[in-house]
Amino acid sequence: MQDFINQLIQRNKAKLDAGVTHSDEAAQLEYSLTTLAIAQTSLNKLSLGREDTGYPLQVVVIGPTQVGKSAVVNLLLQQQLAESSAQAGFTVHCQGFHVVDEVHNIYTRSDHWAARYFGELSISQQSALDRQVLGEYSLQEVVIPNSKFKDTVFWDTPDFDSVNSFDYRAPLLKAIALADLVVFVVSKEKYADKTVWQMLELVADRAIPSVLAMNKTPPEPRDELRASLEKKYQASMPASSVPPITFIDEYPDDLMSAASSTELEALRQIVQQQLRRRQPEQLKADTLEYLRLHWPNWTSAVSAEHRMQHEYHVMVDLVVDSSLQRYKTEYLESDRHREVIQLALSELLVLLEVPGMAGPLSKIRSVVTWPVRTLISRANEPSTVAKDGRNEERRLLDELGKHTLASLSASVAARESSADGPWWRKIRTQLEQADREIDTKYHQSLDNYQALLNVEIDRAAQSLYQNLQEQPATLNGLRAARVTADAAAVVLAVKSGGLGAVDLIVAPAMLSLTTLLTEGALGQYMQRIQKKLNAYQEKEVRSIVNRKIRKPLLAIEQQMLDKQTTVSPDELQRVTHMLESGNV
Repeated sequence: MQDFINQLIQRNKAKLDAGVTHSDEAAQLEYSLTTLAIAQTSLNKLSLGREDTGYPLQVVVIGPTQVGKSAVVNLLLQQQLAESSAQAGFTVHCQGFHVVDEVHNIYTRSDHWAARYFGELSISQQSALDRQVLGEYSLQEVVIPNSKFKDTVFWDTPDFDSVNSFDYRAPLLKAIALADLVVFVVSKEKYADKTVWQMLELVADRAIPSVLAMNKTPPEPRDELRASLEKKYQASMPASSVPPITFIDEYPDDLMSAASSTELEALRQIVQQQLRRRQPEQLKADTLEYLRLHWPNWTSAVSAEHRMQHEYHVMVDLVVDSSLQRYKTEYLESDRHREVIQLALSELLVLLEVPGMAGPLSKIRSVVTWPVRTLISRANEPSTVAKDGRNEERRLLDELGKHTLASLSASVAARESSADGPWWRKIRTQLEQADREIDTKYHQSLDNYQALLNVEIDRAAQSLYQNLQEQPATLNGLRAARVTADAAAVVLAVKSGGLGAVDLIVAPAMLSLTTLLTEGALGQYMQRIQKKLNAYQEKEVRSIVNRKIRKPLLAIEQQMLDKQTTVSPDELQRVTHMLESGNV
């Protein structure tokens, strides 16, 4: 679960760093990062509780700018330990004070509980904290005789609403998640701020016991402020009980010792009453509840990405399968598929050594790769009609390749007006960039396929000829038949560029030869050869389309993904099941 939460954090950080169009989107990403960081540190605290049940109780004092958090820490400790200032955002590090009877210098070692919990953050002396280095904190032992808070750490924390608060948010959120009690300090000027209530909701969601301390408040407006606070809290968090509320007047530091003992004692008593260590079982239950509460928000973008990926895959499969079906319907299941057996018969004519035709055909056969036509002789008068050197199959496959890419691009463009438009626009951009490369490689594969198909056609002719040799009467009859010579003349005309490839099928001489063979003893064998050739074509064309069109098109979506932040559907399903089963 920790790894998955970290992955979600990296996803949101990457989106935020890449820049967003709307401020609302940026605010949503920052809020998600905040809740994810609390989840991450809550899991850290679970691990800490399992490994070290004897670490001190934790009181974390938080609040917006200039409400006197440091002063409240000092009031609770009855010592001037936390540095306070009238300057907004003065405190930028978490500073902890561990109340002890005797100093043992445990925080000078590397094996203390805080080092395990805060992980990558470095510990430093309070006096050595560098405002330019935000990834550190201070923690020290302080001796306070007769303190009611023995073996308790009080944390002074940075403002959570200052301009630069997001830069030091990680240590602050770690401290909040560590808390056994949060003392939430506000003032009459700040208590209604939006950021205050967002943080109050996070503390309530995490089920961390809390105390609301309204600082710098004279006695007169307290009843009105208490009523306002309670009403707003109940409206914002109806499922949570209003935490205890206490008020503190504004006391200058030099008069702290003369402050109202009644107010300070009330504050300490409330903190003492609310402060308790949650048992591991309760801590785990609260953590699970928090994870489940925010899970839909954290994973909605991932689920949407998976949905769009699935839609795109379905889209690719539809257009590719449609093209393959057109090839089957318009070629393999139509009369056009017969062109390969006619080509095999044209090769058979060479083997039959038809008088007067065998020589020229053999010569042509040695220099021409079917179906590309070459003029046999430069002396021949060139045709005045522009010839298309493709056979029927190649024409159709070329057309289907272009149609597939165009259809997919149109389907993607139609999605750009939806709520998921940005994702689909990126896909279309990738498609436009890959179009030429896919088309080129597809046509190269078709060239190779036709060269290999010629080999299969030649094998078919050889097989037909061998079968004829086993039938001398049929073979001699074919050699003697006038139709054979006529057919050879048609083949010669086609191969020399005078006729189109389709003319092999419709030429009367070739039809007569086909009929003669089909009605003879060779008929059934010819049909098997034709089926074999067509099966070879279907298999090879399907393979080419899948390898050179379907696969590259599917890869386009994968190229958009950041491998460091990508969450697979299986991974999402796995961690969701972990959460549902309580296995964190």
